[in-house]
Amino acid sequence: MFSCEDRNVSTMKPASVGYNASTYLLTVIGIFANLTVVIVFINCKIYRRSFTYLLVFQQSIFDMIACFLYPCFHILFSSNGNFANYCKFGTLFFFCLSASTLNLVFISVERYIAVVHPLKYWIRGNQMRSNLPQLCIPLVAAFLITFQYAFILEEDQEEPGKCTFCYKNKGFEILSGTILLLANGIIPISTMTFCYYRVYITLKKQNKIQAELTNQGHINNASRAINYHNNDELAVEINISPSQTNQKEKAKNQRNFIITMSINTLVFTICLTPVIGVYLVYTICKCFDINYHISSDIATFFVVFSMVANPFIYAYKLFDFKEGFSKTFCRQC
Repeated sequence: MFSCEDRNVSTMKPASVGYNASTYLLTVIGIFANLTVVIVFINCKIYRRSFTYLLVFQQSIFDMIACFLYPCFHILFSSNGNFANYCKFGTLFFFCLSASTLNLVFISVERYIAVVHPLKYWIRGNQMRSNLPQLCIPLVAAFLITFQYAFILEEDQEEPGKCTFCYKNKGFEILSGTILLLANGIIPISTMTFCYYRVYITLKKQNKIQAELTNQGHINNASRAINYHNNDELAVEINISPSQTNQKEKAKNQRNFIITMSINTLVFTICLTPVIGVYLVYTICKCFDINYHISSDIATFFVVFSMVANPFIYAYKLFDFKEGFSKTFCRQC
């Protein structure tokens, strides 16, 4: 086992006081906002309506736990110099952060299959006896990506209460950074962008076809009404059938959900871009200390913001959540 002095060391310095206070306040907001989503989903049983909503429910749990762990490991434990192994437990924060990211990706892939390949989605849905194996996919993937933190995060012997990334060699440092950058940044953003773009194109085509069929149906009904105009028993009243109404309602809810999650993806991309930019600039030029520079503080703030934003997007756009929120807190459920 190498000591940190024998390794390539990068010291994690706490952010500046201003950004620390803002970030900690943001995590408190995130805890209560995501807790509100969890309460609404449980109280009105929204998570039982579909597997997609179950994933959204899981997303809020991940974000809530991550918002709780961030101040715990950066305030409570870092102020306790006697708790020598607290850095190892910081792996839990990175695990929840990664699980949250991968859960968003899983939602986008699930919607992509449901909309673009509905037959495959229906067949797989009928074959799955339980949703539990699918729910575990983001957790397993996050574990495989972040378990390395348990080995590279250590307490700084010279500055107790602070953490260091300790690598055995430069090659392992590059490999580790590349895996984390791809798995938690570039691949998720690319996958979600592709999925929702394909979903948008497919829904656009479906709406066009449906509009043409509806217009054709109205023309046929109008012709029949004219033909039987003088016969009261055969007269046709042009109405939308209950089945058509249900289909339109389902399509409307599906579009609403996809728009909501697309906004989530956009916010996630915007919030993660500073982290990717800072890491790439530092890797290329090594022209600043990535842990002490204010750019790292700003990037961290945006990462936390991405975990806080989702509940407010649901409150703004998601029909079922807005209805459930009103029923829950107005005591109408």
